[in-house]
Order: sequence, then structure tokens, then C-alpha cells
Amino acid sequence: MNKKGFLLAEEVMKIILAIIALGILTSLLASLYFNSVNSQKFAKAEASLERIKEVLKNEESTREIVSDITPPGWNLLSFVGEKKPNSCFGKNCLCICSDIKINLFDRQLNECSEKGVCEVVENLENFGEIKIKNPSISVEILESEGRVIIKENGS
Repeated sequence: MNKKGFLLAEEVMKIILAIIALGILTSLLASLYFNSVNSQKFAKAEASLERIKEVLKNEESTREIVSDITPPGWNLLSFVGEKKPNSCFGKNCLCICSDIKINLFDRQLNECSEKGVCEVVENLENFGEIKIKNPSISVEILESEGRVIIKENGS
């Protein structure tokens, strides 16, 4: 019997198992990292929408600017038509959610329903979407004749 061949196969198996273990650890660490980053972005989106909500509750002002809308790479969207996120069923809705590059089969709507932050705004005018650029944007909120109009500041 050839002992050198037997030892070689044993060493190869150890190397293969080590590579598999490293792959599993790497994927676990990557998923933890991306989960942490996504939860931070979600918290930033919640804070931005909370600031907008406070402005909308303020009955004294008819025009106000809200700055530092974050997180970058997400969108501020209005849903006033038939299709709306689940949390806004039947009502006009303002959402901050991750940007979908190719919006086929209502992927953006699904993204907002599942992973976005939404708030019901009864008299919201449709503004479509405002891309949140790096580092942030400012929006102007106007209340006129019972309607809420939101547009990117400076546009």
C-alpha cells in the first residue's frame, strides 16, 4: 500500500473542509454587515419622514423647507393613485424607500411595502419621486387650498 497517496487524500479533504468553513464564515459576516447597514438606512429614513410629518402637523406655516432628507440612494415617493403600499391602503401616502433601478411589475411599490417607511398624508398631491442624492436633499412643503404639495427645494 502507498502511504503517500493516502496522506495526500487526507490533506486534500482537510483543505476542502477549511475552504468550505471560510466560505460560510465570510457569507455570515457579509450578511451581518449588510443587515446592519440596511437597518441604519431604515432608521435614517424613519427620522426624515418624522421631520416631514412634524412640518405637516404644524398648522401655523403654509410653506416650510425640510433639509437633510436621508439616506442617499433612496427615493421620496408619493402614492396617490390606485396602487399604494400596504400600510397606506386606500389613502394617499408619502414613502421613503430604496431605489429600484428597473421598475417592472410594481417592484418599487413592493419595495416600499416591504422595506420602506410610509406615512398617510390625506391631501397629498402627486409629485412622483424625488431621488435622495448624496449626501442629502431638501424639500419644500406647501399647503395650499387644503392640498399638500412637496417638491425638491430649488426646483
